[in-house]
Amino acid sequence: MKSPWLGIGTSARDHVRPGPGRRPWVRWALAVTAVVLVAQADFRASTRQGEPPADSKIAALIAAVQRESWPRQAAVIEALGATGDPRAVEPLAALLESRAWYVRDAATRAIGQLAGQAAVRALAAALGDAHGQVRQSAREALASRGEPAVATAVAALGSDAAIVRWQAVWILSRLKGPRAAAALLEAFERGDRNIRVEAGVGLARGGAATPVPPLIRLLSDRQAAVREEAAWVLGRLGSPQAAGPLVSALADVDTGWMAAMALGELRTPSAATPLTAALRSPSARTRRAAAWALDRLGTADATPALSRALGDSDEEVRYWAGRGLRRAGRPEEGRTASAQPTRWDRDARRCVPDRSAATVSAGTLTASGQDYPLYPETLETEPQVPSPLAAADGTELVVAATSTGRFGIIPVTLKEEDRQCDADATDFPTLARSGLHADVELDQTRAITGRSVVEIAEFGRPGYLSDDGFLEADEDIVSILRDDNAIVKTLGLTHPDLARPLFHIWNMMNVDLGLNRWNMAEHRWGNVTAMLSHGRRVRLNAGDTKGGQLSIFADGIEGSFWIEIAGDLTEREHAFLKQRYDRLDARQMDSLIRALTRIRAGEMHPHYITWYGFYEGRTHWRTDPIAIALTFGLRTLEEIEAAFPGRLYEVVMARHVEAD
Repeated sequence: MKSPWLGIGTSARDHVRPGPGRRPWVRWALAVTAVVLVAQADFRASTRQGEPPADSKIAALIAAVQRESWPRQAAVIEALGATGDPRAVEPLAALLESRAWYVRDAATRAIGQLAGQAAVRALAAALGDAHGQVRQSAREALASRGEPAVATAVAALGSDAAIVRWQAVWILSRLKGPRAAAALLEAFERGDRNIRVEAGVGLARGGAATPVPPLIRLLSDRQAAVREEAAWVLGRLGSPQAAGPLVSALADVDTGWMAAMALGELRTPSAATPLTAALRSPSARTRRAAAWALDRLGTADATPALSRALGDSDEEVRYWAGRGLRRAGRPEEGRTASAQPTRWDRDARRCVPDRSAATVSAGTLTASGQDYPLYPETLETEPQVPSPLAAADGTELVVAATSTGRFGIIPVTLKEEDRQCDADATDFPTLARSGLHADVELDQTRAITGRSVVEIAEFGRPGYLSDDGFLEADEDIVSILRDDNAIVKTLGLTHPDLARPLFHIWNMMNVDLGLNRWNMAEHRWGNVTAMLSHGRRVRLNAGDTKGGQLSIFADGIEGSFWIEIAGDLTEREHAFLKQRYDRLDARQMDSLIRALTRIRAGEMHPHYITWYGFYEGRTHWRTDPIAIALTFGLRTLEEIEAAFPGRLYEVVMARHVEAD
């Protein structure tokens, strides 16, 4: 079992700048490890394998857990849980009243190892804890009990607390059997949106065990939200008996678009004719869904309607129509579609940048007839080479300035082995292909990396996995993805375009880590102070922490580093902003400039951007796409203003939070 205190170390997100008031947990983390290991070793030595602990041992541990203070208390809590003895429930449950969340979490994890109804009741009470980590430990412990936990989860559905009801659904969605499925269906029909989405993901996860007829009945529910989610689940279940009712549901003006998506998931050829009729809907959302579904069907019957859809006013409808024609074996129409490419017709080319004639050999870059030594060799003067630069063999390089006033040409090629070329193709296939989300795929997103969007938001709230959080309390993950995807599209860029310079910084940091050019005493990257990017100088300040930052997605990534990125506007750019936004007062203008030229990031951020198109919400850690584009010279200020004429302040500040 993971030691209960491991989740409380300071993280990169909590430690951008050392200062007073920071939590001291990291300084004694190793000491706690030793205490836990010694206590466990002592317990094993005094207890024969498979034999319950003596009354004296339990009594001693119970007395100790009440007497000891943290961190020694952590070892006793761990040891009590390891006994598996139901007598340990009462003293551990008393700790659920502690003011310290990490004590409550440790106790919850330990109770999760104990048998009996008293342990179940204690875990059920912990579902309403104020801290997300404690709630997570409780729900995971209950779900691990299988069928015996169904009754507890069903009872929790009647709680007055929305967070408890949602977690009850989370538990039920991971349990098997008809009782759990019936409870999920009831929660799906009667719950609020968060509960309905979680229940829907659970029903879809249940596959063949999920009863289809009740969901078909819900396609006629009086609530549009219920009809929409029922169509989503039916599409994911892939049941042929749902095809006819879903065709009928296409006529629903509110949720017909989701019925079209579900028919595309089912890939029922007989749905082609009603789907082609849906291409004439006044709703762009419905037309996109119909074109998307017809692309998946790939039937020749739809080609006349798809040919007409190539002239649709909506760019995404045209994209899916062109794909559908090519899939249906109409290459002429497909070529016509690609002759007027949409923004999704491009190739993301995550690890295949445009290459130059420059060559790299034996630690030397040869560009424009001149040889330059590669880092760790440095130059007295700035080398006259583009930065960034991709050599003929695909090696990517940037020019960096060092703390000694010299310059280095550093290889920063994106690394497939570190998943820097990846994307979440399972959840977002169009993002993986083109580097941009398709709205039609975002519309139907209910889970990412296997986690529901509701659970991801729960992990991302301030005070859960990090103090600052990944999104604000009133934000949801899909809205953030949708808004930032629209910004990136409007800029004429892709998400991998914006992730690339951040990967370059991270790869430079790794180069210096490998060369032992890291100030380990101060946990700072003091060697490189700036990089050149598309004619702009980007100042860099970075460091590491002893803690780790877990991801809100189930992707295995963790963060241990922080990076501060800063650029400067030219005098001409300052004048340009003041002229275009003379309505702003001095404070507003200063905030806008900081938002455009200051970025706080970690090594997780470029992965988040290229994998999911996620830049975070309203937090100190938001890596704003417009700020990245300007700071690294991917777009000029004039080009950015032209993309958002007169709206730049509102667009940038909508999710900007002033840094400490």
